[in-house]
Amino acid sequence: MSSPNSLPGPGMFSGSEISELCDAIKDVHRLLTSVGAFFSELEKTEAPGGNGLQIDFKKWGLRTITEDLLERQYQAVEQIVSFYREEQDKMSKKGRG
Repeated sequence: MSSPNSLPGPGMFSGSEISELCDAIKDVHRLLTSVGAFFSELEKTEAPGGNGLQIDFKKWGLRTITEDLLERQYQAVEQIVSFYREEQDKMSKKGRG
């Protein structure tokens, strides 16, 4: 059961923070899905006993790009969560004061 202080009150968000958070989470999901599919394709192209250097380079590049994109998305999510916590804190202090 939730306490009244843990639930967002009316007017807690005045902008588009909730939709931004949802979009950021959806972007992370799409990114991971796409990377997983591409990585699977790379795995299938590697010939047994062949020179996997080009495939390894592609995997390294994919991992590097993915890590960078995910870090940006996580920062966006963390920023929105931080804002939410600050607003929740303000609302709970208002309720006590």
